[in-house]
Amino acid sequence: MKQLGIILSFMLFIPSLFAAPSPLLKKDIPEVYTVKKGDTLWDISGVFLENPWSWPQLWEKNSYIKNPHLIYPGDRLHLIWVNGQPKLSLKKHVKLSPKARVIRDPITTLPGYLMLEYVAENKLISQESAKSQPQVLGASDERGYLSVGDIVWADQPLAPTTQWRVYRIEETFERDDAATETQPAVEAKVMTLKEIADLTVTAADETTSQLRVDTYRQEISQNDILLPLLVSGEPNLSFSPSTPPESMTANVIGQLEGRSYISSFDVVVLDRGHLDGVESGYVFDLFKPGAKVQGKKGSYHYKDNPFAGSTQLGEVSVGKLMVLRPYERFSLAVVMQSLEPFKPGVIAVPPTR
Repeated sequence: MKQLGIILSFMLFIPSLFAAPSPLLKKDIPEVYTVKKGDTLWDISGVFLENPWSWPQLWEKNSYIKNPHLIYPGDRLHLIWVNGQPKLSLKKHVKLSPKARVIRDPITTLPGYLMLEYVAENKLISQESAKSQPQVLGASDERGYLSVGDIVWADQPLAPTTQWRVYRIEETFERDDAATETQPAVEAKVMTLKEIADLTVTAADETTSQLRVDTYRQEISQNDILLPLLVSGEPNLSFSPSTPPESMTANVIGQLEGRSYISSFDVVVLDRGHLDGVESGYVFDLFKPGAKVQGKKGSYHYKDNPFAGSTQLGEVSVGKLMVLRPYERFSLAVVMQSLEPFKPGVIAVPPTR
């Protein structure tokens, strides 16, 4: 009987060996939280979790609710325990009233002003795609400054039923990854786009199009490119913060505004995209390389001779970011936390906890 008891105890212990680690809960968390207008998913995650990117481990989706991943103001989140694991269960807010039904918007992952234009509008374009897009030929009277209602010409016949947006290519980023045992070599270039104006096609022939300026943010220039204005419905602003695979790393290769230093809430470009497995909501820790030291015992100094050997010191944590929108080989991400201003070149790695 003693041996049987030992065997049964071991069998009960086995599942815990393979169970996912519990998300790290904060102290004095509420058993019930009512979602308020203005809350974001990141805010709510921070109410319960030390690490908001552990949200998927805590979130208990309700299979009987349509779109269970969407949370609305007024909904109540209940902390429950399932097989020893903390979970949040959603109880939808239902208001019984003879008044007309009010359509509510679900809460977003981050504040809309941080996300909308980067998720809903074109911000990056591949070099191959840019070459094939229509470009601005100019104005018939050679004017450099155009206002609303003026006419501009494009170098391709364009669909008159589509509204077009003028973009200017600003900065080019590239990656050149050598082949490994598991991954082929990758060479890719991407360019950042700046919105200039919105146009409507008024006439077209076999080779050109005439367009009217509807709105503009900046002066339209020859060789600016045109892309169809995106009208594909409401963008998804409610993806969950989550942890990327342990083996996934990326590099911050630039910042959309072109500034030398990056800090909190800046939007940056990563050299990994959805073809590399990157998804919206992935959270990464950011590290910059440690200093390099040269010299011998008694005469150590920071590296000042590029031709002499050196010792690389440990990496320095500089912040965290969240992926907003992955493109094919690159992604846009927002810096959620900056411990200090940093330059492009920092590495992005999965959080350790």
